[in-house]
Amino acid sequence: MSGPDLVAPDLAGTPREPMTADQIRDYLGQRANHPYASKLLGFRLADFSIEERWLEADFHPTQQLANLRNSVQGGIVTAMLDEVMSLAVLVSERFMCGVPTLEIKTSFFAPLPVEPCRARGVATKIGGRVAFMEGTIWTPSGDIAARSSATCQVRRVKAAG
Repeated sequence: MSGPDLVAPDLAGTPREPMTADQIRDYLGQRANHPYASKLLGFRLADFSIEERWLEADFHPTQQLANLRNSVQGGIVTAMLDEVMSLAVLVSERFMCGVPTLEIKTSFFAPLPVEPCRARGVATKIGGRVAFMEGTIWTPSGDIAARSSATCQVRRVKAAG
């Protein structure tokens, strides 16, 4: 790819100017803007902090995401954690980048019931090309169901002008 107007496909919808907190809240608050995977997971924005580099979301898993023991399947739990961790980086960077996950590790502590739950992602360090993230997801009763750590590539777009 070359030329000033060509953008990598995964960055095609990325804004050319940093988003404000209100714009981010509006964008993430509209279910129509969510990718299909986010909708499948039942993602709902709870809150975020640009300055503190965290994002919390509620997930509303359906029975289709359950395993044989009637709890949310582990890969789905990992996907929920990947979602909040990646969004923590995107929010911190005001949506001026793409953040493909490079690696992720999830540790499981308790089954996650097929019920609404809360997860929090934190961008612990954002460098020039790589970011480090951590995430936690809680059961509806407040127990930690799982924790993740991950790294992602930070693919920044250039601001307009």
